[in-house]
Amino acid sequence: LVEDSEFLDEVVVIGYGTVKKSDLTGSVATVKADEINKGVITTPADLLRGKSAGVVVTAGSGMPGSGATIRIRGGSSINASNDPLIVIDGLPVSNDGISGMSDPLSSINPEDIESFTVLKDASATAIYGSRASNGVIVITTKKGSKTSTTVPHVAVDFTASVNTLAKSHKLLDKDGIVNLIRDFYGANSTAEANLGLDGKLYNTDWQKEIYQTAPTYDANISVNGRAGFLPYRVSGGFTSQTGTLKGSKMNRGTLSLNLAPTFFDKHLTINLNGKGTYAKNWYANQDAIGAANHYDPTKPVKDPN
Repeated sequence: LVEDSEFLDEVVVIGYGTVKKSDLTGSVATVKADEINKGVITTPADLLRGKSAGVVVTAGSGMPGSGATIRIRGGSSINASNDPLIVIDGLPVSNDGISGMSDPLSSINPEDIESFTVLKDASATAIYGSRASNGVIVITTKKGSKTSTTVPHVAVDFTASVNTLAKSHKLLDKDGIVNLIRDFYGANSTAEANLGLDGKLYNTDWQKEIYQTAPTYDANISVNGRAGFLPYRVSGGFTSQTGTLKGSKMNRGTLSLNLAPTFFDKHLTINLNGKGTYAKNWYANQDAIGAANHYDPTKPVKDPN
């Protein structure tokens, strides 16, 4: 048996080598694959929520595909960015993210993540420089196993869920508006005559008109094996998330390839990673949420004519 220092509990992998946990002065927290949150996960930030002390993950606007805000031990600046540095398989990703993506994490399929390592204190700047002043989140993705047999191991996962509106505002209906107008302006007033359409009063719940029951589908497949001296892992995933606000939706497809060959009697190890992401977002007009609270319920959704 040959020890692998990266997987020993007593050893921590840092930017310039490995040290024992007992000798490490910095604050490091590791969240492994079997410890991350389960269920319908559409962004890697959901995997980290509530799993590391001092790391606060705040959900975005609720729109499908919206990015989360991550703060490690609070903010450190009033005007500058407080986002932590994201390092994916040793490659630092700009805090500005990728054009068209809500945040740097959105480019990764959550099913491809092996572990998170969170560097919380200022010692992280000695490894990654000033960009790490807000902490570092080191992400390790799954790789082809060197002990895999020539028979490939295929894993398929499919998850479906439904999102519904838990609660809506209590607003005046048709009778409530009519009674309010009569109490304020009197019966048969001009204000009462302006209610409804063509003298007919409707009873429209505008909140029901803008919200919907939203399904989410997540499918993943991975193939892990070894072809001679070449361990490999190929994975693909597709996520379709519909928002509870009508008109909002996100589709994302990911493809990942990892090759990890060794040469010269295991003295040289090469890791080749390729990742591709295709995402398409439909953005709904969020002003409809506020408008649904003050629209006249006696008006129809559409003119019958």
